Amino acid sequence: MNNVSHKIKAFTLTEMMVVIVISAIVVGLAFTILGIVQKNMRGIEANYNHQSQIQSLEAALTIDFNRYPKLQWNPKDNTLLCSSPNEEKIYNFNSDSISTSINSFILKTKAIKYYFQGKEVTSGTIDAIKLTFDNTTDLHRIFVYKHNDPTIYF
Repeated sequence: MNNVSHKIKAFTLTEMMVVIVISAIVVGLAFTILGIVQKNMRGIEANYNHQSQIQSLEAALTIDFNRYPKLQWNPKDNTLLCSSPNEEKIYNFNSDSISTSINSFILKTKAIKYYFQGKEVTSGTIDAIKLTFDNTTDLHRIFVYKHNDPTIYF
């Protein structure tokens, strides 16, 4: 009888445990990094949506300021009436949004100032508006104005 011992090539239990522990650490790090990336992406998306709302409001106000010859601010109702002989549009300024009959802009305003002929006014006819929003720097404010029609001086 030939007593030849054959060694089977295989991993030991200790080697397998080390591989499993290292794999668990790598997977844990990957999920942690994935969570951080997702959190940053949600922050970027929220910032993008906020900036899009500001830009859309600025575009709408610019169009309406130049489209309608008469702009009236009513502080009692917090409304801005843009009117012409044929039509009118009303902006409602709420604490957490600005809305019209067509659009709603979900923006919290920090400060709103109204101007007529370069002077700040609290009610009546206006020709410019300055909006500052919460959660933004001073660089992200809106200033919209219109050129006055010469007939307002007559």
